[in-house]
Amino acid sequence: MKLFTLTLTEGQYMPEILKNISKHGFHGSVLPTMSTKNALITYDTEQGPIFGGFSKVVNYPQTSRPMLYIVVKNDEEIKQLFELVKEVVGDLTNKGFMYSIPVDTVDGI
Repeated sequence: MKLFTLTLTEGQYMPEILKNISKHGFHGSVLPTMSTKNALITYDTEQGPIFGGFSKVVNYPQTSRPMLYIVVKNDEEIKQLFELVKEVVGDLTNKGFMYSIPVDTVDGI
């Protein structure tokens, strides 16, 4: 078993990706995520006294980065998912990244 993961820097491609992979029988979960930089800016409560109010003045964009998770049986399905994503997005440079990792134990599939 393998876990396929796709993270996009912007969500504009996700609806078309989901349609494309669903047509080929793949189903998974999509979660909204936040970059580490945005998380640090958003949740940093221990700022120095000089710059403490600065982050409240500067407007940082809070963009959601959708992350797709799919558990598949073998490497051929991973290759197929990579190709299905590339059909929609093309080159992922500066648009996101995808990878797979082995899954040792699965229950409920």
